[in-house]
Amino acid sequence: MIDNQQLDLILASNSAGRKALLTGANIKFRAIASDLDEDIIKHDNQKRGLSPRQTAQDLADAKAFLISKQNRSALILGSDQICHLEGEILNKPGKLENLFGHIKRLSGHTHILTSAISIAYNDQIIYRHSDDAKLTMYDLSDVEIADYVAHASDQVVNAAGGYHLEHIGVQLFKQIEGSYFTILGLPLLPLIGFLNQYQKNQTDKQ
Repeated sequence: MIDNQQLDLILASNSAGRKALLTGANIKFRAIASDLDEDIIKHDNQKRGLSPRQTAQDLADAKAFLISKQNRSALILGSDQICHLEGEILNKPGKLENLFGHIKRLSGHTHILTSAISIAYNDQIIYRHSDDAKLTMYDLSDVEIADYVAHASDQVVNAAGGYHLEHIGVQLFKQIEGSYFTILGLPLLPLIGFLNQYQKNQTDKQ
C-alpha cells in the first residue's frame, strides 16, 4: 500500500476525472495546472511524422517538466490522453456545437484512446507509461447522435473522445478493448505499481 505520509505528489492538471481517480484510490496529491500549449507539440510532432502514442507521451512529459521546474523536491505526474482514428489525431470538441460532428466522425468506426503518464523528479523524467484502448462505436443515425448531444454533460466537450464512458457515453459503444482506467485518462494500475516501488526504493536507501 502507498504510504501517503511519505508521498509528495503533484498532479500537473486540474482534470476532475483524474483527480477523482487518484482520490478514489486513496492517493494523496496536490493539483497544479500546467497551462501547456498542447497545439505546439501536436503540430510539431505531426510535421515530424510521429505517432499519436508518442505525441501523448511527449505531452505528458512536457506537463511534468513545467511543474517540476518550480517543485523539484516533489514527484510530478504529467498525463495526457489522445483520441485517434486511422492514425489521425482528433482534437477535443471544445464547444457543444462541435460535439455532433465529432461523434458523427467516430460513428461506425473503431478509434483508439491513448493515455500516457510521465513522472518527473528534480526536473528529470523518472518514469513513463502509455497504453491504448480500442473502442468501436455503433453506426449511429443523426437522430441518435442528436439525442446523445442533448443528454450529454457539457463537460464532455473537454474529453478526448467527446464522451464519458462512466455516464451516458457508454451507450455509444458496441465493443471496448482495453483498461477502463486508460479510457478514463489515467493508467492507474501502472501508476500505483510505480509509486509502491519508488517508496520501497526510498526506504531501502535509508
